[in-house]
Amino acid sequence: MKFLSLILGTTALWSVATFAEAQTSIFDIPPDKAESSASLGVAAVSLDSYTGSDETDLLVLPYVNATYKGRVFINPALGAGIYAINNDKFRLGAAANVAFGRDGEDTPFVGTSYEEEFDVKTGASGKVFARAYLPFAAFDVVGTIPVGGDQEGAKLDTLLTTQVKPIKNLTLTPGVRATFNTGDWLDTNYGINARQAAASGLAPISYDDGLSTLGAHVAGYYKLGDNYEIVGVVNHSWLVGDIKDSPLTPQNTGLTVALGIARKF
Repeated sequence: MKFLSLILGTTALWSVATFAEAQTSIFDIPPDKAESSASLGVAAVSLDSYTGSDETDLLVLPYVNATYKGRVFINPALGAGIYAINNDKFRLGAAANVAFGRDGEDTPFVGTSYEEEFDVKTGASGKVFARAYLPFAAFDVVGTIPVGGDQEGAKLDTLLTTQVKPIKNLTLTPGVRATFNTGDWLDTNYGINARQAAASGLAPISYDDGLSTLGAHVAGYYKLGDNYEIVGVVNHSWLVGDIKDSPLTPQNTGLTVALGIARKF
């Protein structure tokens, strides 16, 4: 994706120019970031089967948020990865994560003889990400490319997130998000290909690259003493553009709610 390469490349060059004089190397981890920690627990997650679906799933999942010497990490947002740059003003790295698919029974075509034509097999994804710390917020750019499974194309998430502490022991991180996708990504999730059209009788549908989703989110962390914390997340998404009229989107929104408890080590 040209826009992904342009944004990440420009951001990386900006970081080099900004921090080259501040450290021996921008790739060194400063002492205040070179810590190791882990939070392990369990979370209950309620989410739409996919954004635009009218089916909801309830899952119980392990919660892992860990960092080793400020370089290697695993967390719910990005998966498992490594920071090339990690300091007080900028982050740059790469990660791998699961790319969850979709069952045809979660689409409006459930119960038809052709619902399996709308399965999207689960695979993996590779991510490249950058974060710039602004005076009152953090700006993130995350590019995702699928590896394996049925998902095709690529997507780019841009996020602006701030942090507030309204009461003792409670930290909230509210933010907003915009997601851009290639046409292939949108076609996999919301289009009707020739095989699906032949099976269902629907007209083929394909989409161009562009903005697909706007969102708002907030994560909360409440400390229970020195070792435990309650973690909560709410994420609401709105579809924009032509995909709102897809036969696969009976709803134009998506909601994810998660609540968990974790022990810090």
